[in-house]
Amino acid sequence: MGAEFQAVSPDLLPDLTGLADTDAGVEIEALRRGEPWIDSSIAGLQFYDYAGIDELTGAPLIPAAGDRLSLVREPENSHDQNAIEVWWRNGIRLGLLPRQVATEVAGPLDAGVALRAYVAHGGNGEAWSARALLVGPAAEAFHGRYIQHVVDAAFWRWEDEERARHVREDRPSRERAQAFAREQGDRRRDRLQQAVNTFAMLPIEIEPPPVGAVREVFAIQDALGCLRSTAFRLARAAGVESRLHHRGWYCDTATVEFTPELITAMRAWAAAPRTRYSLR
Repeated sequence: MGAEFQAVSPDLLPDLTGLADTDAGVEIEALRRGEPWIDSSIAGLQFYDYAGIDELTGAPLIPAAGDRLSLVREPENSHDQNAIEVWWRNGIRLGLLPRQVATEVAGPLDAGVALRAYVAHGGNGEAWSARALLVGPAAEAFHGRYIQHVVDAAFWRWEDEERARHVREDRPSRERAQAFAREQGDRRRDRLQQAVNTFAMLPIEIEPPPVGAVREVFAIQDALGCLRSTAFRLARAAGVESRLHHRGWYCDTATVEFTPELITAMRAWAAAPRTRYSLR
């Protein structure tokens, strides 16, 4: 199928540095011919075998860039029917593909469309630090949107440079230059506004602490990227009262117990579209 793709610019390829002599090396030519690909983080590393200790060698279980990975569908997963597990060396389960990636590729995988997986970056042992390179036709829709984004960004840069050139050549006066600068500022603000409004509608992937854990309220803020007042409000709405170990202006030592109700409230908040913001 690779022959159907057209050669692409190196700017539109994943980082292939050092992969020639690895399992992923067999994909280099296909990628250069335009085979679809996704560079994805691996979710849930802290809950599975990643960074555990190998009983035979005593070394941490951290894969090397270029190692082959296996993708295993888990449609019975109670949290996500599109769940796709990521396995290394057959018996070592590293984690899952993020929900947004799994949503895109689960259907094609179930239909038998090819998707090969490799380690893009082994990570540093921390959650969300490892990444996977997914190659094959099942990645086509996701990859197509990425390419369109890159092409659009390049066109916008070219368009701005052309406008700037015309201003320098045809409108040398200070007043016209200032007007052009204002126009550029308005264009950038409008694009940023569009990006804010687009991403405000996307659900947030979160990894809350386990049920029963007692953490500082900052753990809710950190997981959701929300304000501290929102974290307190979510806890109270879930019936969880914070404990203030030191009453002060900042209440830095306020802790909460992560109950099933609190985690459910956090996931609901993360899945809901955010309020659209105005940059004007």
